[in-house]
Amino acid sequence: MRRRLVRIFDRGRETIDQEGIRSALHRAGRTIGELERKGIPDVLRKIWEDVRDMYALLRDSLAGRYSVPFRTIAAIAVTLLYLANPLDLIPDFIPGVGYIDDVFIVTLCLRFIATDLQAYRRWRSKQEGAEGS
Repeated sequence: MRRRLVRIFDRGRETIDQEGIRSALHRAGRTIGELERKGIPDVLRKIWEDVRDMYALLRDSLAGRYSVPFRTIAAIAVTLLYLANPLDLIPDFIPGVGYIDDVFIVTLCLRFIATDLQAYRRWRSKQEGAEGS
């Protein structure tokens, strides 16, 4: 399963285009809202914060508010598209194990974009501080 997920991630990063990236933003926004209404299990809380930050980075990048390399945008978009697909490698509706593949893909993406995501978090924190002043 691990190799297959890595292949999906790598192939997606290499082939995604601007339309796919915009689709990822739209679909992920809907999915994030639905999952938050259902409630995020405590065990997934930290990784959920990472997913929300990846979504925000993609949104801010597409809006022109923040700039990152295309490779980072592609990795986030592929990850968010995978998460938005309920019938992925292990369907999400299977109790107890449905999110294992999703967590793996998010973790893979986080390793790939770690430096860019940390820089974005610092930037966003400064933006929020400036707005509060």
